[in-house]
Amino acid sequence: MPACCEVTANDAAWSAADATSPKRIFLAFPEAVLALDWLLMTSAEQNRIERRSGQRFPYQIPVLLRVPAESRTGTGCTQDLSSRGALVWTDFPLKEGATLEMVLVMPSEITLGEDMNVCCHAHVMRLERVEGSKPAVAIKIERYEFMQLEASALQQHALREEHAVR
Repeated sequence: MPACCEVTANDAAWSAADATSPKRIFLAFPEAVLALDWLLMTSAEQNRIERRSGQRFPYQIPVLLRVPAESRTGTGCTQDLSSRGALVWTDFPLKEGATLEMVLVMPSEITLGEDMNVCCHAHVMRLERVEGSKPAVAIKIERYEFMQLEASALQQHALREEHAVR
């Protein structure tokens, strides 16, 4: 802290019991005193900072997953979906950072038009393991390819596979 200013705060104002209410900090300069309101975030709030670039919709949509580099395919079901990403429940083994394709019918609420058959080119951002349920995969969608009607057959296959796994 430069010698030209002094920071003071009331110790009671910084109590952990009231950590989320605004605090007042006083910066004392030779010419003036500046009061600043400060809002502290708890570590739990810091961990929940929104990182998504698009609004997520809670749609459970069957998907077909494919790792092009390995010619492996599997199925899953979205927990939520946006134009830029998805959280997918799947037993299909994936690695963080893996490139994959995800085939699904993108709902009209996301396309702002009609339902569309889409092949999403994506990356696995993170893997989540929750005891007592299927693993979840956070997927970031990089780009789309809109598909012809035969994608519906892929969707039906994914749906059958997903129900067989459950």
